[in-house]
Amino acid sequence: LEVSGRTLSICVEETGAAYPLVVDPIVQQAYLKASNTDIDDEFGWAVAASGDTLVIGSPFAASNATGVNGDASTNPPPASGAVYVFVRSAGSWVQQAYLKASNTDLGDAFGHSVALEGDTLVVGAWGESSDATGVNGDPSNNNIIASGAAYVFVRSGGNWSQQAYLKASNTGAFDSFGW
Repeated sequence: LEVSGRTLSICVEETGAAYPLVVDPIVQQAYLKASNTDIDDEFGWAVAASGDTLVIGSPFAASNATGVNGDASTNPPPASGAVYVFVRSAGSWVQQAYLKASNTDLGDAFGHSVALEGDTLVVGAWGESSDATGVNGDPSNNNIIASGAAYVFVRSGGNWSQQAYLKASNTGAFDSFGW
């Protein structure tokens, strides 16, 4: 398989081949799993790729870690969610980061949606329940159930950091911002 711009071509070396020639273009490059696999985490619910980076959302993962590369081995709170960043190097995929919301909480569903462009990642958490509005408001309460949020992460030199916490300007119950 060869990629040129937005075109994928199947290239076959036919020297010495027997005809009719049969080509099976399906190629599995890797089998990826979460570093802290658990039942009902829904790893793979959302997936985004850009270049040699792949992000995978797991909105029902349970861990009370926050931020980047926290302790993934803790289980409560349920359905807080997580995102896993994998990078490809020399044909192999390795986990580069384990991302959590800065305000991890029960039922947030962080990782329900993901979007990646280069070194910028946006993660949706439709179940997040703070009453904050706009950019980088106070995420420390659960006053408005399932108002939702989005989180912007940026990678610099292989290290990820949260750059912004986004809420609707008119936060309301069950808005599910970030769905």
